[in-house]
Amino acid sequence: MSSGRTRALRRLALFAAAVVGGAACANQGLPRGGPEDQAPPRILKITPETNSVTAKPGVVSIKFDEVVSETPKGARDLADLVFISPKSGKPQVDWDRTAIQIRPAKGWKLNTVYTVQLKAGMQDLWNNPIDTAVRVVFSTGLPIPDSRIKGVVFDWQAAKGINGGVVEAVSQDTSVVYQVVADSSGRFELRHLPIGPYLLRAYADRNNNKDLDPLELWDSLRVTLTGYAETEFYAFGHDTVGLRIASIEPSDSNRVLKVTFDKPYAVDQLFVPDSVRIQRLPDSVPVRARLVQTAQQKADFDSLTKKRRADSVTAANAKKDTLSAEQRARRDSIARVRAADSATAAVRQRERDAREAARRAGRRYVAPDTTPAPKLNRPRVYTEAYITLDTALIPGRSYRLQMTGVKSLNAIVKAPARNITLPKPKVDSLKSDSTAKRDTSGRR
Repeated sequence: MSSGRTRALRRLALFAAAVVGGAACANQGLPRGGPEDQAPPRILKITPETNSVTAKPGVVSIKFDEVVSETPKGARDLADLVFISPKSGKPQVDWDRTAIQIRPAKGWKLNTVYTVQLKAGMQDLWNNPIDTAVRVVFSTGLPIPDSRIKGVVFDWQAAKGINGGVVEAVSQDTSVVYQVVADSSGRFELRHLPIGPYLLRAYADRNNNKDLDPLELWDSLRVTLTGYAETEFYAFGHDTVGLRIASIEPSDSNRVLKVTFDKPYAVDQLFVPDSVRIQRLPDSVPVRARLVQTAQQKADFDSLTKKRRADSVTAANAKKDTLSAEQRARRDSIARVRAADSATAAVRQRERDAREAARRAGRRYVAPDTTPAPKLNRPRVYTEAYITLDTALIPGRSYRLQMTGVKSLNAIVKAPARNITLPKPKVDSLKSDSTAKRDTSGRR
Protein backbone atom coordinates (compact mmCIF):
# COMPACT_ATOMS: atom_id res chain seq x y z
CA MET A 1 0.00 0.00 0.00
CA SER A 2 1.44 3.43 -0.92
CA SER A 3 2.34 5.93 1.79
CA GLY A 4 -0.06 8.49 0.28
CA ARG A 5 -2.99 6.10 0.50
CA THR A 6 -2.00 5.21 4.07
CA ARG A 7 -1.99 8.88 5.12
CA ALA A 8 -5.42 9.38 3.50
CA LEU A 9 -6.88 6.44 5.42
CA ARG A 10 -5.44 7.77 8.69
CA ARG A 11 -6.97 11.20 8.07
CA LEU A 12 -10.35 9.57 7.32
CA ALA A 13 -10.15 7.52 10.54
CA LEU A 14 -9.30 10.60 12.61
CA PHE A 15 -12.17 12.51 11.04
CA ALA A 16 -14.61 9.68 11.80
CA ALA A 17 -13.41 9.51 15.40
CA ALA A 18 -13.89 13.25 15.79
CA VAL A 19 -17.44 13.06 14.42
CA VAL A 20 -18.35 10.17 16.74
CA GLY A 21 -16.81 11.94 19.71
CA GLY A 22 -18.67 15.15 18.95
CA ALA A 23 -21.95 13.28 18.62
CA ALA A 24 -21.33 11.59 21.96
CA CYS A 25 -20.73 14.98 23.60
CA ALA A 26 -23.95 16.38 22.11
CA ASN A 27 -26.01 13.35 23.09
CA GLN A 28 -28.23 14.03 26.14
CA GLY A 29 -29.16 10.40 26.66
CA LEU A 30 -28.34 8.23 29.65
CA PRO A 31 -24.75 8.47 30.91
CA ARG A 32 -22.57 5.45 30.31
CA GLY A 33 -20.70 3.45 32.92
CA GLY A 34 -20.94 3.43 36.69
CA PRO A 35 -23.87 2.43 38.89
CA GLU A 36 -27.36 3.47 37.89
CA ASP A 37 -28.58 6.68 39.56
CA GLN A 38 -31.66 6.01 41.74
CA ALA A 39 -32.02 9.41 43.43
CA PRO A 40 -34.01 12.35 42.04
CA PRO A 41 -32.30 15.73 41.50
CA ARG A 42 -31.76 17.94 44.54
CA ILE A 43 -32.20 21.71 44.44
CA LEU A 44 -29.02 23.55 45.38
CA LYS A 45 -30.14 27.16 44.99
CA ILE A 46 -33.12 29.29 43.98
CA THR A 47 -32.67 32.88 42.86
CA PRO A 48 -34.17 35.21 43.98
CA GLU A 49 -34.52 33.83 47.49
CA THR A 50 -38.03 33.14 48.70
CA ASN A 51 -39.78 35.93 50.65
CA SER A 52 -37.31 38.50 49.30
CA VAL A 53 -38.24 42.01 48.15
CA THR A 54 -36.17 42.89 45.13
CA ALA A 55 -36.11 44.87 41.92
CA LYS A 56 -37.49 43.13 38.85
CA PRO A 57 -35.35 40.00 38.35
CA GLY A 58 -34.23 38.95 34.92
CA VAL A 59 -35.19 35.33 35.61
CA VAL A 60 -36.06 32.96 38.41
CA SER A 61 -33.24 30.44 38.41
CA ILE A 62 -33.41 26.96 39.96
CA LYS A 63 -30.06 25.16 40.25
CA PHE A 64 -29.86 21.36 40.64
CA ASP A 65 -27.08 19.03 41.77
CA GLU A 66 -27.05 17.13 38.46
CA VAL A 67 -28.06 17.40 34.84
CA VAL A 68 -31.85 17.46 34.51
CA SER A 69 -33.87 16.30 31.54
CA GLU A 70 -35.65 18.65 29.15
CA THR A 71 -38.49 16.09 29.09
CA PRO A 72 -40.45 16.16 32.36
CA LYS A 73 -42.58 13.33 33.71
CA GLY A 74 -46.27 13.66 32.88
CA ALA A 75 -45.97 16.87 30.83
CA ARG A 76 -45.19 17.93 27.29
CA ASP A 77 -42.38 20.33 28.18
CA LEU A 78 -40.87 22.18 31.11
CA ALA A 79 -43.22 25.13 30.69
CA ASP A 80 -46.15 22.85 31.55
CA LEU A 81 -44.66 22.36 35.02
CA VAL A 82 -44.42 26.08 35.80
CA PHE A 83 -47.17 28.27 37.27
CA ILE A 84 -46.52 31.99 37.72
CA SER A 85 -49.00 33.93 39.86
CA PRO A 86 -50.29 36.51 38.95
CA LYS A 87 -51.04 34.85 35.61
CA SER A 88 -49.31 36.28 32.55
CA GLY A 89 -49.58 33.90 29.59
CA LYS A 90 -47.48 30.79 29.08
CA PRO A 91 -44.20 31.09 31.03
CA GLN A 92 -40.87 30.92 29.24
CA VAL A 93 -38.54 28.24 30.59
CA ASP A 94 -34.92 27.90 29.42
CA TRP A 95 -32.96 24.70 30.08
CA ASP A 96 -29.26 24.93 30.98
CA ARG A 97 -28.22 21.36 31.85
CA THR A 98 -28.12 21.65 35.68
CA ALA A 99 -30.43 24.65 35.92
CA ILE A 100 -33.60 26.15 34.50
CA GLN A 101 -34.48 29.84 34.11
CA ILE A 102 -38.10 31.00 34.34
CA ARG A 103 -39.67 34.28 33.20
CA PRO A 104 -43.27 35.35 32.49
CA ALA A 105 -44.41 35.82 28.92
CA LYS A 106 -45.00 39.56 29.44
CA GLY A 107 -42.16 40.26 31.85
CA TRP A 108 -42.15 41.06 35.56
CA LYS A 109 -44.18 44.04 36.80
CA LEU A 110 -43.16 46.48 39.51
CA ASN A 111 -44.86 46.47 42.90
CA THR A 112 -46.17 42.95 42.47
CA VAL A 113 -45.94 39.88 44.71
CA TYR A 114 -45.09 36.83 42.60
CA THR A 115 -45.38 33.14 43.38
CA VAL A 116 -43.53 30.78 41.04
CA GLN A 117 -44.49 27.14 41.45
CA LEU A 118 -42.74 24.18 39.82
CA LYS A 119 -45.00 21.14 39.77
CA ALA A 120 -43.71 17.66 40.54
CA GLY A 121 -42.22 16.00 37.46
CA MET A 122 -38.77 17.48 36.93
CA GLN A 123 -36.43 14.49 36.47
CA ASP A 124 -32.82 13.61 35.80
CA LEU A 125 -31.37 11.68 32.87
CA TRP A 126 -32.16 8.40 34.66
CA ASN A 127 -35.85 9.43 34.77
CA ASN A 128 -35.86 9.86 38.55
CA PRO A 129 -38.55 12.53 39.14
CA ILE A 130 -38.91 15.09 41.91
CA ASP A 131 -42.22 14.06 43.49
CA THR A 132 -42.97 17.31 45.35
CA ALA A 133 -43.75 20.82 44.15
CA VAL A 134 -41.26 23.67 44.55
CA ARG A 135 -42.42 27.21 45.30
CA VAL A 136 -40.66 30.55 45.58
CA VAL A 137 -42.30 33.83 46.62
CA PHE A 138 -40.81 37.28 46.05
CA SER A 139 -41.93 40.86 45.58
CA THR A 140 -40.84 43.52 43.10
CA GLY A 141 -41.61 46.36 45.51
CA LEU A 142 -44.63 45.77 47.71
CA PRO A 143 -44.52 44.07 51.13
CA ILE A 144 -45.53 40.40 50.99
CA PRO A 145 -48.93 39.95 52.70
CA ASP A 146 -49.50 36.93 54.93
CA SER A 147 -52.86 36.06 53.41
CA ARG A 148 -54.06 32.71 52.16
CA ILE A 149 -56.96 30.76 50.71
CA LYS A 150 -56.79 27.03 51.25
CA GLY A 151 -59.05 24.11 50.51
CA VAL A 152 -59.73 21.15 48.22
CA VAL A 153 -60.72 20.76 44.57
CA PHE A 154 -63.05 17.75 44.25
CA ASP A 155 -64.18 15.82 41.23
CA TRP A 156 -67.75 15.66 42.51
CA GLN A 157 -68.77 12.57 40.53
CA ALA A 158 -65.62 10.61 41.42
CA ALA A 159 -65.85 11.78 45.06
CA LYS A 160 -62.12 12.45 45.28
CA GLY A 161 -59.68 15.32 44.94
CA ILE A 162 -58.47 16.35 41.48
CA ASN A 163 -54.77 15.68 41.06
CA GLY A 164 -53.23 18.89 39.71
CA GLY A 165 -56.47 20.87 39.73
CA VAL A 166 -55.94 24.55 38.93
CA VAL A 167 -57.32 27.20 41.29
CA GLU A 168 -57.63 30.83 40.26
CA ALA A 169 -58.56 34.01 42.14
CA VAL A 170 -59.78 36.75 39.79
CA SER A 171 -59.66 40.32 41.08
CA GLN A 172 -62.83 42.42 41.12
CA ASP A 173 -61.84 44.35 37.99
CA THR A 174 -60.71 41.04 36.33
CA SER A 175 -57.32 42.60 35.51
CA VAL A 176 -55.30 40.25 37.75
CA VAL A 177 -55.60 36.47 38.05
CA TYR A 178 -53.73 34.65 40.82
CA GLN A 179 -53.17 30.97 40.21
CA VAL A 180 -52.01 27.83 41.99
CA VAL A 181 -52.01 24.10 41.25
CA ALA A 182 -53.40 21.54 43.71
CA ASP A 183 -51.42 18.55 44.91
CA SER A 184 -52.13 14.91 44.09
CA SER A 185 -55.00 14.78 46.62
CA GLY A 186 -56.64 17.97 45.37
CA ARG A 187 -55.51 20.16 48.28
CA PHE A 188 -54.32 23.69 47.48
CA GLU A 189 -53.12 26.86 49.20
CA LEU A 190 -53.25 30.18 47.36
CA ARG A 191 -51.09 32.63 49.31
CA HIS A 192 -49.93 36.27 49.43
CA LEU A 193 -52.98 37.82 47.75
CA PRO A 194 -53.97 41.43 48.41
CA ILE A 195 -57.00 41.85 50.68
CA GLY A 196 -60.30 42.21 48.82
CA PRO A 197 -63.10 40.47 46.91
CA TYR A 198 -62.33 37.68 44.42
CA LEU A 199 -64.09 35.32 42.07
CA LEU A 200 -62.60 31.90 42.81
CA ARG A 201 -62.73 29.12 40.24
CA ALA A 202 -61.19 25.69 40.06
CA TYR A 203 -60.97 23.26 37.17
CA ALA A 204 -59.43 20.00 36.01
CA ASP A 205 -56.81 21.18 33.51
CA ARG A 206 -56.90 18.10 31.29
CA ASN A 207 -54.81 19.54 28.45
CA ASN A 208 -52.33 21.38 30.73
CA ASN A 209 -52.87 24.76 29.07
CA LYS A 210 -53.59 26.54 32.39
CA ASP A 211 -56.95 27.79 31.07
CA LEU A 212 -60.54 26.64 31.57
CA ASP A 213 -61.87 24.95 28.43
CA PRO A 214 -65.57 24.22 27.70
CA LEU A 215 -65.49 20.46 28.32
CA GLU A 216 -63.47 20.54 31.55
CA LEU A 217 -64.88 20.02 35.04
CA TRP A 218 -65.08 23.25 37.05
CA ASP A 219 -66.70 25.07 39.94
CA SER A 220 -66.69 28.67 41.13
CA LEU A 221 -67.65 30.85 44.09
CA ARG A 222 -67.04 34.35 45.46
CA VAL A 223 -65.14 35.29 48.57
CA THR A 224 -63.97 38.48 50.24
CA LEU A 225 -60.48 37.83 51.57
CA THR A 226 -59.66 39.54 54.86
CA GLY A 227 -56.61 37.46 55.67
CA TYR A 228 -57.62 33.80 55.67
CA ALA A 229 -60.31 31.84 53.88
CA GLU A 230 -61.03 28.14 53.52
CA THR A 231 -63.26 26.64 50.85
CA GLU A 232 -64.03 23.58 48.75
CA PHE A 233 -64.78 23.22 45.06
CA TYR A 234 -67.09 20.56 43.64
CA ALA A 235 -66.19 20.42 39.97
CA PHE A 236 -68.47 18.92 37.35
CA GLY A 237 -69.18 19.37 33.66
CA HIS A 238 -71.34 22.44 33.00
CA ASP A 239 -73.35 22.26 29.79
CA THR A 240 -76.84 23.04 28.50
CA VAL A 241 -77.47 19.69 26.83
CA GLY A 242 -79.02 17.89 29.77
CA LEU A 243 -78.71 14.21 30.63
CA ARG A 244 -79.10 11.31 28.24
CA ILE A 245 -79.36 7.59 28.96
CA ALA A 246 -75.99 5.97 28.28
CA SER A 247 -76.97 2.35 28.99
CA ILE A 248 -79.71 0.07 30.35
CA GLU A 249 -78.75 -3.19 32.06
CA PRO A 250 -81.41 -5.75 33.09
CA SER A 251 -80.92 -7.94 36.16
CA ASP A 252 -82.85 -10.10 38.61
CA SER A 253 -84.43 -12.17 35.82
CA ASN A 254 -85.23 -9.01 33.82
CA ARG A 255 -87.30 -7.51 36.64
CA VAL A 256 -84.82 -4.74 37.54
CA LEU A 257 -83.28 -2.22 35.12
CA LYS A 258 -80.09 -0.35 35.95
CA VAL A 259 -80.24 2.93 34.03
CA THR A 260 -76.94 4.82 33.68
CA PHE A 261 -76.92 8.45 32.55
CA ASP A 262 -73.98 10.11 30.80
CA LYS A 263 -73.62 12.68 33.62
CA PRO A 264 -74.68 12.87 37.28
CA TYR A 265 -78.23 13.91 38.10
CA ALA A 266 -79.04 16.59 40.66
CA VAL A 267 -78.54 15.92 44.37
CA ASP A 268 -82.24 16.55 45.08
CA GLN A 269 -83.42 14.34 42.19
CA LEU A 270 -86.38 12.10 43.06
CA PHE A 271 -87.70 9.41 40.75
CA VAL A 272 -91.28 8.16 40.95
CA PRO A 273 -92.93 5.30 39.01
CA ASP A 274 -95.19 7.74 37.15
CA SER A 275 -92.11 9.41 35.64
CA VAL A 276 -91.08 6.17 33.92
CA ARG A 277 -92.66 4.97 30.69
CA ILE A 278 -91.75 1.57 29.26
CA GLN A 279 -93.30 0.19 26.08
CA ARG A 280 -92.74 -3.08 24.31
CA LEU A 281 -91.87 -2.70 20.63
CA PRO A 282 -93.39 -2.68 18.10
CA ASP A 283 -96.85 -3.20 19.65
CA SER A 284 -96.48 -0.47 22.34
CA VAL A 285 -97.65 -2.74 25.16
CA PRO A 286 -96.88 -0.87 28.41
CA VAL A 287 -94.80 -2.31 31.25
CA ARG A 288 -95.44 -0.74 34.65
CA ALA A 289 -92.65 0.41 36.96
CA ARG A 290 -93.35 -0.52 40.58
CA LEU A 291 -90.36 1.23 42.21
CA VAL A 292 -87.69 3.70 41.03
CA GLN A 293 -84.64 4.35 43.23
CA THR A 294 -81.64 6.63 43.05
CA ALA A 295 -78.26 4.97 43.52
CA GLN A 296 -78.12 6.26 47.12
CA GLN A 297 -81.61 4.96 47.91
CA LYS A 298 -80.73 1.53 46.55
CA ALA A 299 -77.44 1.47 48.48
CA ASP A 300 -79.28 2.38 51.71
CA PHE A 301 -81.94 -0.28 51.04
CA ASP A 302 -79.34 -2.96 50.29
CA SER A 303 -77.34 -2.01 53.38
CA LEU A 304 -80.43 -2.24 55.58
CA THR A 305 -81.36 -5.61 54.09
CA LYS A 306 -77.82 -6.92 54.66
CA LYS A 307 -77.85 -5.68 58.25
CA ARG A 308 -81.16 -7.38 58.96
CA ARG A 309 -79.83 -10.65 57.60
CA ALA A 310 -76.64 -10.31 59.66
CA ASP A 311 -78.66 -9.52 62.79
CA SER A 312 -80.83 -12.55 62.13
CA VAL A 313 -77.75 -14.78 61.83
CA THR A 314 -76.25 -13.24 64.97
CA ALA A 315 -79.46 -13.82 66.90
CA ALA A 316 -79.62 -17.44 65.73
CA ASN A 317 -76.00 -18.02 66.78
CA ALA A 318 -76.61 -16.32 70.11
CA LYS A 319 -79.28 -18.88 70.92
CA LYS A 320 -76.73 -21.63 70.39
CA ASP A 321 -74.02 -19.78 72.33
CA THR A 322 -73.67 -20.97 75.92
CA LEU A 323 -71.49 -17.99 76.96
CA SER A 324 -72.86 -15.19 79.07
CA ALA A 325 -73.20 -11.65 77.66
CA GLU A 326 -70.09 -10.59 79.59
CA GLN A 327 -68.07 -13.53 78.25
CA ARG A 328 -69.19 -12.84 74.67
CA ALA A 329 -68.21 -9.16 75.01
CA ARG A 330 -64.76 -10.16 76.29
CA ARG A 331 -64.33 -12.69 73.47
CA ASP A 332 -65.31 -10.14 70.83
CA SER A 333 -62.97 -7.52 72.35
CA ILE A 334 -60.02 -9.94 72.25
CA ALA A 335 -60.82 -10.77 68.61
CA ARG A 336 -60.86 -7.07 67.66
CA VAL A 337 -57.52 -6.43 69.40
CA ARG A 338 -55.91 -9.41 67.65
CA ALA A 339 -57.20 -8.24 64.25
CA ALA A 340 -55.83 -4.72 64.86
CA ASP A 341 -52.46 -6.10 65.97
CA SER A 342 -52.31 -8.30 62.86
CA ALA A 343 -53.04 -5.32 60.56
CA THR A 344 -50.40 -3.20 62.31
CA ALA A 345 -47.83 -5.98 61.98
CA ALA A 346 -48.58 -6.30 58.26
CA VAL A 347 -48.07 -2.56 57.72
CA ARG A 348 -44.76 -2.61 59.59
CA GLN A 349 -43.56 -5.61 57.58
CA ARG A 350 -44.38 -3.86 54.29
CA GLU A 351 -42.42 -0.80 55.45
CA ARG A 352 -39.41 -2.98 56.39
CA ASP A 353 -39.55 -4.68 52.98
CA ALA A 354 -39.70 -1.31 51.20
CA ARG A 355 -36.72 0.00 53.20
CA GLU A 356 -34.69 -3.10 52.40
CA ALA A 357 -35.56 -2.89 48.71
CA ALA A 358 -34.46 0.76 48.64
CA ARG A 359 -31.20 -0.10 50.44
CA ARG A 360 -30.37 -2.87 47.96
CA ALA A 361 -31.11 -0.55 45.01
CA GLY A 362 -28.85 2.13 46.48
CA ARG A 363 -31.57 4.76 46.69
CA ARG A 364 -33.10 6.78 49.48
CA TYR A 365 -36.22 5.34 51.09
CA VAL A 366 -39.19 7.70 50.96
CA ALA A 367 -41.95 6.91 53.43
CA PRO A 368 -45.41 6.78 51.84
CA ASP A 369 -47.76 9.67 52.44
CA THR A 370 -50.20 8.58 55.14
CA THR A 371 -52.23 11.79 55.14
CA PRO A 372 -55.91 10.81 54.87
CA ALA A 373 -57.54 11.70 51.58
CA PRO A 374 -59.97 14.63 51.79
CA LYS A 375 -63.63 13.74 52.19
CA LEU A 376 -66.68 15.36 50.64
CA ASN A 377 -68.75 17.63 52.83
CA ARG A 378 -71.60 17.49 50.34
CA PRO A 379 -73.71 14.50 49.35
CA ARG A 380 -72.27 12.32 46.61
CA VAL A 381 -73.69 12.49 43.12
CA TYR A 382 -74.52 9.51 40.94
CA THR A 383 -75.29 8.56 37.36
CA GLU A 384 -77.30 5.36 38.07
CA ALA A 385 -80.98 4.80 38.77
CA TYR A 386 -82.75 1.47 39.41
CA ILE A 387 -86.22 0.58 38.12
CA THR A 388 -88.12 -2.40 39.58
CA LEU A 389 -90.85 -3.68 37.24
CA ASP A 390 -94.19 -5.28 37.95
CA THR A 391 -93.51 -7.97 35.35
CA ALA A 392 -90.31 -9.29 33.84
CA LEU A 393 -89.26 -8.21 30.37
CA ILE A 394 -89.38 -10.90 27.69
CA PRO A 395 -86.03 -12.16 26.38
CA GLY A 396 -85.47 -11.43 22.70
CA ARG A 397 -87.95 -8.52 22.65
CA SER A 398 -87.23 -4.80 22.27
CA TYR A 399 -88.48 -2.04 24.58
CA ARG A 400 -88.38 1.75 24.75
CA LEU A 401 -87.69 3.45 28.07
CA GLN A 402 -88.30 7.14 28.77
CA MET A 403 -87.80 8.99 32.07
CA THR A 404 -89.28 12.45 32.54
CA GLY A 405 -88.15 15.22 34.88
CA VAL A 406 -84.48 14.18 34.97
CA LYS A 407 -82.46 17.16 36.26
CA SER A 408 -78.71 17.62 35.79
CA LEU A 409 -76.34 19.24 38.29
CA ASN A 410 -76.60 22.32 36.10
CA ALA A 411 -80.42 22.34 36.64
CA ILE A 412 -81.22 21.36 33.04
CA VAL A 413 -84.42 19.24 32.99
CA LYS A 414 -84.87 16.71 30.20
CA ALA A 415 -86.84 13.54 29.36
CA PRO A 416 -84.18 11.18 28.00
CA ALA A 417 -85.15 7.95 26.23
CA ARG A 418 -83.40 4.86 24.93
CA ASN A 419 -84.29 1.52 23.33
CA ILE A 420 -83.12 -1.82 24.66
CA THR A 421 -83.24 -5.29 23.12
CA LEU A 422 -82.95 -8.16 25.55
CA PRO A 423 -80.76 -11.07 24.48
CA LYS A 424 -82.49 -14.25 23.45
CA PRO A 425 -82.28 -17.19 25.87
CA LYS A 426 -79.41 -19.57 25.21
CA VAL A 427 -80.43 -22.97 23.81
CA ASP A 428 -79.05 -25.96 25.70
CA SER A 429 -76.31 -27.35 23.47
CA LEU A 430 -76.99 -30.90 24.63
CA LYS A 431 -80.66 -30.69 23.71
CA SER A 432 -79.68 -29.14 20.41
CA ASP A 433 -77.28 -31.98 19.69
CA SER A 434 -79.84 -34.66 20.65
CA THR A 435 -82.40 -33.26 18.23
CA ALA A 436 -79.93 -32.57 15.45
CA LYS A 437 -78.17 -35.95 15.51
CA ARG A 438 -80.57 -38.89 15.23
CA ASP A 439 -79.65 -42.56 15.48
CA THR A 440 -80.05 -44.03 11.98
CA SER A 441 -78.47 -47.43 12.73
CA GLY A 442 -81.88 -49.07 13.24
CA ARG A 443 -80.80 -50.43 16.63
CA ARG A 444 -83.20 -50.28 19.57
